[in-house]
Amino acid sequence: MKFKDLAPIILVMVLLFLSTACANMLIPSYTAIQEEFNIPEALIAVPDAFFVLISAFFALLWGYYTDRINRKVVIMAGAFSWTIGMIFTAISGTYLVLVISRVASGAGLGCVLPVGYSIISDAIPPEERSGWFGTLAILSSISNGAGQGLSSFLGPIFTWRFPFILLSVISVIVVIILFFVKIPQRGASEDELLELIELDLEYSYRISKEDLKTIVKKKSNRYLILQGFFTVIPGTVLVYFTTSMLMLQFFNHPLFPEEIRLQTATIFAGMVGIGYILGNSVFARLGDTLFRRNKKSRARLATICLILSIPFALIMLLSLQPIDPARLNIVYPSPIPTDELFSYILRTIGEIFVVYPTFIIFFIFALMASMLGAGPVANKNAIMIDVNMPEHKGTAASFFKLSEQLSKGVTLLVSYTLISIFGSIFNMIFFSIFLWIPAAIFWLLASRDVEKDMINKSRILSERKQVSLIDYIFELEIQMDRAIQKVQDSKYYIGIDQNKYNQLLNDALTIYKFCEREGTTRSITNIEKKAHIMYLRVLLLRQDTHKIFIQLANQNLNPIEKNRFNNELRQIYYRINDWEKSTFGKIQTYYEDAYLKIVEARLNQRIDLLKGLLKISEAIKTYERVKYLLNERLEIVNEKHDLSEEESIVRDKEQELYDKCVNSLNATIKLKEEIEYAIDQLEEKGINRDDLRKISDLALEYKVDLSDVIVDTFKQVDETKNALIETLEKIDGIFHQYEEWKEVDLKVF
Repeated sequence: MKFKDLAPIILVMVLLFLSTACANMLIPSYTAIQEEFNIPEALIAVPDAFFVLISAFFALLWGYYTDRINRKVVIMAGAFSWTIGMIFTAISGTYLVLVISRVASGAGLGCVLPVGYSIISDAIPPEERSGWFGTLAILSSISNGAGQGLSSFLGPIFTWRFPFILLSVISVIVVIILFFVKIPQRGASEDELLELIELDLEYSYRISKEDLKTIVKKKSNRYLILQGFFTVIPGTVLVYFTTSMLMLQFFNHPLFPEEIRLQTATIFAGMVGIGYILGNSVFARLGDTLFRRNKKSRARLATICLILSIPFALIMLLSLQPIDPARLNIVYPSPIPTDELFSYILRTIGEIFVVYPTFIIFFIFALMASMLGAGPVANKNAIMIDVNMPEHKGTAASFFKLSEQLSKGVTLLVSYTLISIFGSIFNMIFFSIFLWIPAAIFWLLASRDVEKDMINKSRILSERKQVSLIDYIFELEIQMDRAIQKVQDSKYYIGIDQNKYNQLLNDALTIYKFCEREGTTRSITNIEKKAHIMYLRVLLLRQDTHKIFIQLANQNLNPIEKNRFNNELRQIYYRINDWEKSTFGKIQTYYEDAYLKIVEARLNQRIDLLKGLLKISEAIKTYERVKYLLNERLEIVNEKHDLSEEESIVRDKEQELYDKCVNSLNATIKLKEEIEYAIDQLEEKGINRDDLRKISDLALEYKVDLSDVIVDTFKQVDETKNALIETLEKIDGIFHQYEEWKEVDLKVF
C-alpha cells in the first residue's frame, strides 16, 4: 500500500489505541480513588460503568452520522469530546465530577470504533480484512495493558491523574495530523465498486432512517450482535477483576510486600493477554486464508475457537493457588527502595514459577485460552464489513459496539452484587466462562447466513455501480445539452447585448472544457471527442464575432460599412441557428420515457411489486431532470422580451410541457408514497419486504400472477393470504387513480 493510503489507517489505529487505553486506565487506581474521595467499595466501578454505557449509546449516534456525513468531521469531533473528558478527569476535585468527566469521555470515545472501522474497511480488500482487524485487536489488547500499565507504574509516582493528561496531549496531536490526511472514499475496497473508484466517481449512497431496520433484520448481524453480548461478559470480568482477584485471594499474605503487590498481580493478569495477541495474529490470518476458499469459513472458525477456549479457561483458573512469601527464596527490605522495585517484581515472579509449578500450568492454559478466545474477534469485524453495505458499516459497527458495551456496562454495574452472590471474585469469573456456550451457538447460526447476505450485498452493489456509471454519463450529456442551449440562446443577443452574448458563449466554453476533461479522465471517449470539437467551434465563433464587435465600436464607420458588419452578424446568427440544438424533442423523449416507467411498474406490480416500486423511483428521477432542463430553458428565453412568433410558439410549448412535468412529478411522488404506505401496512401485519420479494421471485419464475402464488403459498393461512390480496387490490386502485392525479390542477398538490 502507498503511504497516502496507509496514513489514515495508521492514524485511526492510533486513535483506537488511545481510546482503549483511556477506557481501562482507571482500573488500577480504584484503591487510590476510593481513599481520595472516601467512597464505599460498591461505587468504585461506577465511573467506568457509566463510561462504557454512554460510549455504547453514543456509538450508535456517531455510527449513524458516520454513514451520512463526512467521516473526518465525525472522528475529529468525537476525539475532541473525549480529550476534554480526559482533561476534566485529571483535574476532578470530587467523585461527582469524576463520574461526569468519564461520561464526557465515553460520549466522545463512542465515535472512534464505528468511524474507525468504516474508514479501515474502505482501505482494505475483503480477502485481507481478518488480518487487519486481527492487528487492530492486538493493538487493542496492547492498549488495554498500556492503559493499566500507565496507571500501575506512573500512577504511584505522579498520582493517578497524570496518565490522563499524558493521553489527552497525544490525542490532540493525532487529531491535528488527521486534519491534513485524506481518508479513502466510501466503498473503495468493494470489488463491485472498483470501476467507480478507477473513474474517480463517488459512491453516493448514504444511510437513511429506514436502513436501520434493514441492518437489524439482517440475520448475520442479529446473530453477531447477540453473540457479542454473551461473549463480552467473561472477557469483561477477566480484564477488570483478574488483577483484583490475584491481589485479594492469591497475593494477599501479610508478608507479601505492599509496594509490589499491585504490580505483580498486574503482570500475572497480563499473561492472560499474551495468548490473545498471538491468537489474533494466527486466527486472523487463518480466517483470511479460509475465506478465499469458502465465504462461511470465518464464522465457522470463530465457532470452533470459542467452544475450545472454555475448558482451557476453566483449567487456567483452577491452577491458581495462594502465595506464601515465606516459601519464596527472597528477603524483602522494608520498605523496598523505589529504584529496586522492578528488580524485586521480576525476582518474585521467577520464584513463584519455581516454588508453585501450578502457575506454569496457569501460564500455559491462560496462553491457550486467550489465544482461542481471540479467534472470533478479528473474524467478527471482517464478517460485519463483508455483509453490510458501504453506507451501513459505521452504523452496523455501532450496533455491535452497543451490544458489547451494554453487556460490559451492566456487568460492571452489578459486578459487586455478583461477587456477593457467588461468594468471591474467583467464583464470579469461573461461572461467567460458561456464557461462551450461548455465544458459540449464535456463531453457529450466523455461519449459515453469512454467504447469502454477502451474495445479496454483491448483487445490490453491482446494480448500483451500473446505475452510477449510467447516471454520470447522463449527467455529462445534460451538461453538454446545457452548453448547446447556451450557444443557441446567445444568438438572441448577438446584435443587442454583446456582454450577454459573450457571457453565454463563455459559459458554454467552460462546460465543454469540463466535459472534455471528465471524458478524458474517465475514458468516456464519445463525450471527450464531442466536447473537444464543440469547444473549438464555439471558440472560433467567439473570435469571429469579437472581430466584428471591435469594428462596430469604431465611431468613424460610415453607414455602408456598419450595415456590412451587421449583415455579418446576421450570418453568424443563421450559422448558430443551423448548429446542433438542445432539441425540445429530446426533452419530450425523456418525459415520455418517465411515463413508460410508470406503465412498466403497473404491468410489473402483478408479478413483482417491489420492482414496480423501483421503476416508479426511476420515473421520479427522470421527471426531476426534465423539470430542471425545461426550467433552465424558460429562464433564459424569458429574459428576452421581444420574441419572434416562432420563438413564442416554442416557449409556449416548453411552458406547457413544464406544467405537465410538474403535475406528473407530484402525481408520481404521491403514487410512490401510497404504494409504500400500503406495503408498510403489510409489515404491521407481519408480512415484510423479504416475504414479498420471495413471493415475487416465485411469480416471476413460473410466470404467473402474484395473486395465484399468494393463494397457493398461504392457502392454509387465511389472514396472511387475505391481507396480501387486499393490498394488491388497493394498489390496483392506486394505479387507476394515478391518471386523475396526473391531470388535475397543480394547486391540489
